[in-house]
Amino acid sequence: MVDPLKHTLCYYQIPPEDAQAKGRVPKALGVIDLTNTNVIVDKDPASPENCFKVETPGRDYYIAAADPFKMNTWISVLRLNSKLGTLEKTLGKDGKEETQQAPPLPGVDLDDQYTLSFKLAADKMLQSLSDTAQSSRATLEDVSTMKYNIKGQLKKYLVAVKTQHTESETKLKGLRESETNAHRSLDAINSLIVTLDKFLQASRYIQRLTIATMSMNQNLPTTIRILREKIATRESSEIPRSLLTGYGSLLTKCFPDSEVAQSTDPSSLNFMQVLNFYNTYYDEIHLPKMIKLEPAKSRRLEVWRKLVASVNGIKQTCLQLSELSLIEEAIKKALNPDRLAMRSRPMSMCDPDEEEEGITATNTSSSLRNIPEDEAVEVKEQPLLGDLGLKLYKSEWKGISKVIQTLGELRSAEKEQSQKLDDALHSRELLASFSSKKTPTKSRSESQASISSSFADSKESGPELKE
Repeated sequence: MVDPLKHTLCYYQIPPEDAQAKGRVPKALGVIDLTNTNVIVDKDPASPENCFKVETPGRDYYIAAADPFKMNTWISVLRLNSKLGTLEKTLGKDGKEETQQAPPLPGVDLDDQYTLSFKLAADKMLQSLSDTAQSSRATLEDVSTMKYNIKGQLKKYLVAVKTQHTESETKLKGLRESETNAHRSLDAINSLIVTLDKFLQASRYIQRLTIATMSMNQNLPTTIRILREKIATRESSEIPRSLLTGYGSLLTKCFPDSEVAQSTDPSSLNFMQVLNFYNTYYDEIHLPKMIKLEPAKSRRLEVWRKLVASVNGIKQTCLQLSELSLIEEAIKKALNPDRLAMRSRPMSMCDPDEEEEGITATNTSSSLRNIPEDEAVEVKEQPLLGDLGLKLYKSEWKGISKVIQTLGELRSAEKEQSQKLDDALHSRELLASFSSKKTPTKSRSESQASISSSFADSKESGPELKE
């Protein structure tokens, strides 16, 4: 139970109202002087849940509340009484600061003197809380303006990133089509080269066979018959049908059947006939295929290079799309943060009288396309966020990362100032509640009972205190 007149915290074995109901006189187990105390939240994992610590010059007290709301209410009340007690010790009866509390006034009731001392301290505290609230409101307005400007810049970044993403997707589509066409062309060229190679190998075999047969010095009918038989004995898969047809037609053309039937002389096959046949075969059958082979190989090399370029372009564009997606996700997350993570801290987690930290800023700009350079947003120089695995957009991400980092700092500052404003307003409400229950017309016991009933919890909701 808090006594706001003396600024003390009394703790009991059982609630005083239960003791009075049983006809007993409530007796406190201990009294904690809240003047010059420090109330902090205990973050030790071994401590009970909703536990906070009251540091006094003599010893420390650990108190556990039933739930976070009651813990925050108790912290606010205890901190406020600590400040009020300290102020009352430094304020005299005329409102001037002194090093010690003023001595008792002669002829004035002790309760009235407590109330007058509280009035002086409460007025000074209310002025301080009003100044804090006004300063926090002004800071919140400035932070909101900066946040609005930075969000506008981030939205421009987002539009630029989406535009580049669309362009990269179009480029990727074209590269994939180019890759498909290159594969088709390459398959066709390879098929042509294989066919030509097979034809030329068979042609070389026929040339060797023809020269070997004609060099046997047989007569013309025998030579032609041997050639036809040797070619016929070869498997049809080894010699293309077009080559067999062309060779047979050439034999008939160079050695007509009528001439072959009439020629019986062994020397009828002369050198000029053989040379003419060979030259005709090479020029009309072998050479056209060989002429097609070299351009086909050159074309294959060209298509292969295009295919490699398309594959490399696809790889590069996919990397661009991946990095642009990372940047887009980071910007969207900055513009729409997790509301659960951004939730304000519980009331009284920070001291409303803490000094405010100023927010400084410096200029920066982005090199990403489609963003006007004359609309740069002020950001704070600091280490960048993680590079997110970016390689291609290092320079662009540097500017975006600074803006996102600054937006995060502004949100933290906004959260801190909102907390200070909430604490100041909450403390003012507590002071108003204290003042409404500290009138000279009430006796000390009535005032204490009234205030205790407002700020002390019942047996189920009261804090648990241990050394």
